[in-house]
Amino acid sequence: MARPSKDVDITKLKALMRLKPTLEDTAAFFEVSDRTIERVIRKHFKVSFVEFRDQNMVHTRLNIVRKAIQKAEGGDNTMLIFCLKNLCQWRDKQPDEDQPGQVNVSTTTVVASDDQLKTLVDYAKGKK
Repeated sequence: MARPSKDVDITKLKALMRLKPTLEDTAAFFEVSDRTIERVIRKHFKVSFVEFRDQNMVHTRLNIVRKAIQKAEGGDNTMLIFCLKNLCQWRDKQPDEDQPGQVNVSTTTVVASDDQLKTLVDYAKGKK
């Protein structure tokens, strides 16, 4: 005797994916097996569970970005800094900035004393 089939509501499935559930949690939510969830997604969308979940997470990601920007614009300085660094690729220090007391030669960093640096600067200026 075959098991009774359970319908998985596609609208609810898409909405649930916005919460980034595991396959196991999704199956438990619909009271079906993991394989049933995978089969429904493959049949209706021709992708894997992970691909389907990632496609539907776009709504969540965009809502979170929108909320972060609203908080930053509303005066939350911590969120403003976070948004600048993560959305605008700002940095506290640019990658080409050298540390004091260091001379970058090609891709090698050399630590030098003040006297050694003065000697190097003099040498670079043509003084011996």
